[in-house]
Amino acid sequence: MEEKLKKIKGIVFDLDGLLLDTEYYQWQGWVPFLRNHGIELTKEKYLNYAGKRGDIIEDEMVKDFNLNIKKGELINAKEEYLKERLKNEKISLMPYAREIVEFFYHNPNYDISVCAGAPREETLIKLKNCDFLKYFKTIVCGDEIKRGKPNPDMYLRVAEVMGLKPEECLAFEDTQYGTMSAKSAGMMCFSVPNGYCTKQEYSMSDKVLNSLNDTFQYFNHE
Repeated sequence: MEEKLKKIKGIVFDLDGLLLDTEYYQWQGWVPFLRNHGIELTKEKYLNYAGKRGDIIEDEMVKDFNLNIKKGELINAKEEYLKERLKNEKISLMPYAREIVEFFYHNPNYDISVCAGAPREETLIKLKNCDFLKYFKTIVCGDEIKRGKPNPDMYLRVAEVMGLKPEECLAFEDTQYGTMSAKSAGMMCFSVPNGYCTKQEYSMSDKVLNSLNDTFQYFNHE
């Protein structure tokens, strides 16, 4: 572990559920449309989808709930709901999110980036909402990549944009699917599960942390 960390030059953060306390919103985004179709998406049901890209979730929900809708209809409704709601509500941060981002941001040994599964417009709204946009010059979003998490494409792309090899990057993820994406791209990955990831599995992770604060034991922090 120590030798691998010495090679790290890039820190890549997932966004929803890792830095921002937005998994509740991600769940609620699907609820109105499904409710209009007679389906109640409980938190327990949503746990089966948390961490996947929206178009993948839509395809699975159409199959799981036998929905007779046009492709894109559900995800478009979800994204519009989220954009409007997040313009009017202040998003909370996950524990130690600002501390860990600022630690790496102010450390000249690392470049930092965001690898978000949400579309760019939604991602920028969230980052601006929390005054986080100023930290990241590299932001890769789900609508810019052909295949979303758990495929490796997003993490391969963010490494390319940062000008680094995947093995020179450490990703931080909250979900099994994000962890799979980072690891299959060849990155190290620290996983920080939240309350929406209780059904998920992290055996592929390099380290499972209780919170982002646990990161400091692996890096010099004064």
